Parts: sequence; structure tokens; C-alpha cells
Amino acid sequence: MTDPSDPTSRPEPGTSDTAHLVPPQPGVGAWAPPPAPVDANPAPPADGPGFAVPTAPLAAPVASSGGYGRWLAAVLIPVFAIVAFAGGVAAGSSGLFGGAAGVAATPGVTADGPSMDLIAEAWDTIHENYVDSKNLDDRELVYGAIRGMTEAVGDEGHTSFLTAEEARAVDQSLSGTFVGIGVQVGGDEVEGPIISSIIPNTPAAESELRRGDRIVAVDGWETEDQSIDEIVSRVRGPEGEPVTLTIEREGVADFDVTIVRRTFDLPLVTSAMIPGRDIAFIRLEQFASGATEAMRDAITGAKEAGAKAIILDLRGNPGGYVNEAIGITSQFVGDGTVYQSIDASGKTEKVPVEAGGLATDIPIVVLANAESASSAEIVTGAIQDAGRGTVVGEKTFGTGTVLGRFDLSDGSSMRIGVERWVTRDGRPIWREGLEPDIKVELSEEATPLRPDDIEDLTAAELAASSDTQLLRALEVLKGEG
Repeated sequence: MTDPSDPTSRPEPGTSDTAHLVPPQPGVGAWAPPPAPVDANPAPPADGPGFAVPTAPLAAPVASSGGYGRWLAAVLIPVFAIVAFAGGVAAGSSGLFGGAAGVAATPGVTADGPSMDLIAEAWDTIHENYVDSKNLDDRELVYGAIRGMTEAVGDEGHTSFLTAEEARAVDQSLSGTFVGIGVQVGGDEVEGPIISSIIPNTPAAESELRRGDRIVAVDGWETEDQSIDEIVSRVRGPEGEPVTLTIEREGVADFDVTIVRRTFDLPLVTSAMIPGRDIAFIRLEQFASGATEAMRDAITGAKEAGAKAIILDLRGNPGGYVNEAIGITSQFVGDGTVYQSIDASGKTEKVPVEAGGLATDIPIVVLANAESASSAEIVTGAIQDAGRGTVVGEKTFGTGTVLGRFDLSDGSSMRIGVERWVTRDGRPIWREGLEPDIKVELSEEATPLRPDDIEDLTAAELAASSDTQLLRALEVLKGEG
């Protein structure tokens, strides 16, 4: 089991109590082990939905940092679909919520401001006055209310809710197995969902979809003004069932693409030698379980192939397990701190590098972009601060809270920011992101290359590619292989 007091501890093999960060949003978040269950849930009221809001904290949150990054910036559609909160209502003497001590004369207001009674007042008003009240779905009302609460916290992409199904999907995704179509999505409610990456050997890779396509509808449901989380939820679904995406692409009329969802494995790490150079190109898809060992294998293979330098591709990486972020950083940084964790009281804890890294003296360039989030930012920031390498690409997403995971009674989970993290040297990341050392933007028409793509290319063909970020990284490493 993980040690709740030690954010660097690793879970024992075969245990389910794992400390992990949560991926897509573009950018996922950081996950901590689910707390031990406590008797904090009162029985649901006879006149309310079958949920209960704890009257006391479920348990002391367990800190874990880094993360999955913002789900909006690099969301793995087959896996991530954070939509709403679980929870509900507690029985009491005033509507659905009991009056608390200190409630002022004005209903729903205490001396310090609105109270839970105000929510009960709104609940009762809807049920008493809505024209079609008999068809109200109390579960959806509860989920919607808590979703609004978590959004109001302002910890975008981190403090949030997972339904039971979504929680299972996240756990599955961090094992490296997915059910879906195989794309990563960026964007927000303003620009809409934009495909930022298409994963090789998936249904999407066999379709007409391209990087930069905007999803304007899912099975006829329009995405305009909808959250990325809700859109993702509608795209992912059962294996073997089709989903139809309506695509907007510059220069052509909107068109439909129908794709059948299926199970596929996403290799955590892929690698290849750059044609004509003694440089290894290593890409990490996400910080799922086993990522550190997969990275060690890739580094070992690169050395055996004669690599004298490494390009580490973290573009579109939404994050994952915090222990994997520590382990991977430690392959490239020989000593010191990986990142710093700061709790609500202001106490700072430095998370140290682990000994035994395989590439602590090899020249390295990190590729990052706006969809590089959370754990990817931990690694990027540590390499920058340690002076171990050059970062090429675009400013990262900017996640910076550490999440505690709280499992609720119906199988859903709350992710709540209980700490924040800064880089090795104390640079803030939250809502700011990390600036690259060399800024290179990739056009929407360009295709970011992966190791699998370059294996059969000649040096001339690679030089003629549209992946300007990779080409700039090779310029930085000129003379290093």
C-alpha cells in the first residue's frame, strides 16, 4: 500500500490503492489513493434521490501531485469523460437539508453568507414550480448541482467529479488499455473540441479524421457551448458500437465520419533512432502504470543502438501517476528535487530525485506543447530547472494542484485539490504553464511525427517533414550525434 505521508512512495504490486494523477483535463490532475471508508453518509431522505452527502469529511485527503493535466487540453476520448459530481442530499428538518447552527433569520443565509439551506430552497422551488416536475430526474439535478459547485472552485480540469463509470474508465486508461476511437482532443467551450492528435493503430487512424478537425456534433448532438467533458462522454462508449462525428474542416463543407469503437492498447513508450543521426527519439504517451520501466527499457535500447543524445517527446501528454513522473524525471536528472508540494497551511515538501537514473549525463531536448499537462509539466520543469536539457515547442497547459481522491457511496469519485505544486526551483505552474526555451509553434496542417513514423524515413525525408518542432530539436542537438 502507498504511504499517505510520502508522495514519493510507490504502490506495492497487485494493490489497488495506488497514488495517481489523473489525466485528459488538456490536462488532467493528480490522483491520490482513495481514503479509507468511514461512516459519514446518513440515510437518504424519503423524498429525495438515493444519494447522501457526507456530514463529515470522508477521510483526510491523501496528497499526490502532478497529474493528469487539464482534461480539456489533451483528453483521451476513449478514456476520459469527466462530466459531473456524485453526491446528493442529506436528510434534515428543512426540506432536503437540515438547518445548521448559526443560520440567520434570512432563509439560506448565515452570518458568513449563503448556507446549504439556499440549495434546498432552490431544489424545492424547482420541484414545486417547474411545469414538467413529474419528469424531473433527481439524479441529474444532484449531479448538475455538484458539478456547478466544483466548477465554481476555479480549479479547472482538476477539482471535479467522476461518475462510477468514468472512474472505472480512468482506472482502465492508466493500465494502458482503452475502449474508444483513439483521438486526443483539445479546446474549450469557446473554440470547441479540436482533435489535437490521432493515436496510431486505432479506429480513428483508419478513418478520415485529421489533426485540427473540429467536432461540431456527436450523433447529431451539437457541441456548441457544451463542455469538453460532456462531449468526451458522448464520444466514448461501448466496444463494437458506432459513433458519428460531424466534422468542420477549413476549406470543405461539414461532413460526417462514423467510427466503430473498439478496445486497443496504447504503448506507453515508443522509440526510434533518428535517420542518419546517433539520436534517440523517445515518446511517452502518458504516465500510466509501468511508464518508468518502459522508459528505462527505451533508454537501454537507445544506448545499445549507439545513441549519444535523446529527444523526449511529451507533446499531448496529459499526465498520469505521480510516482511515474518522479521515476521518469529521475532517469534524466541525477540529484536534487523533482518538484515541491505546498499544502493548505503553506508547508512545503520537496520531493527528491530517485537514484539510479540511466540518462543523467546524456544531452536531451524535451518537446512540449499546450496539451502537455500535469505530470508532463513536472518532468519538463525539473529538466529545465536542473539545466539538464532544452525545451522546444509551446507553453504547456498549466496545471498545478495536487488532488485528493474521495470515493463516494455510489461508486463515483470526487477529485479535490488539496495541495499545489511548483517546480524544482519554485516556479509556479498553475494557470501559467511553462514557457519553452525555444518557442516553435506547429501549424494545424502539420503532422507531429512519432517514433513509428520515422523508422522508415530517410534523413532527407525527415528534413522535408512538417514537424518543425522535431526539426528544431535536431538543430539544438547538432554535433551531439
